[in-house]
Amino acid sequence: MKKVNLSVVAKRFFLGNIFTAALFISMHASASTYTFKDGGSDTAKANRLEVKYVGNVSNNIGFDISYYNAKGSNFSFVVKDENGDVIFEKTYSSKQFHKTVELARTEDIKGLNFSIYSDRGNLLQSKDVVINTKFVEDVLVKIN
Repeated sequence: MKKVNLSVVAKRFFLGNIFTAALFISMHASASTYTFKDGGSDTAKANRLEVKYVGNVSNNIGFDISYYNAKGSNFSFVVKDENGDVIFEKTYSSKQFHKTVELARTEDIKGLNFSIYSDRGNLLQSKDVVINTKFVEDVLVKIN
């Protein structure tokens, strides 16, 4: 009669499950980083301007700007106020454009426009941001 050691079977079962989980996780990670044969990328991200409000930093308004320039061609990044006056303008050519913009908080600015223009001056992407500020001062809380 053959003896079966239960701890040896449990160890093999446990190690087999860990190996299977590691294999599954590595396959999932490689599937998410798929690159196309033509050198392109996901068209949903290509040429998309993203503007995220970061918050207030030392009485400044902060925005996180990102733009994926698939072709790597020259483009102009322009920030305008609600009247169309240019606050910031600069030309870039990077494929992965990322910039943090901080503007001094003033009551004059009610809105901003973040735009991407091609090197020929054509508007590629534009995002409008409306600034609505509420200021609460001298709040007193009394607990009896």
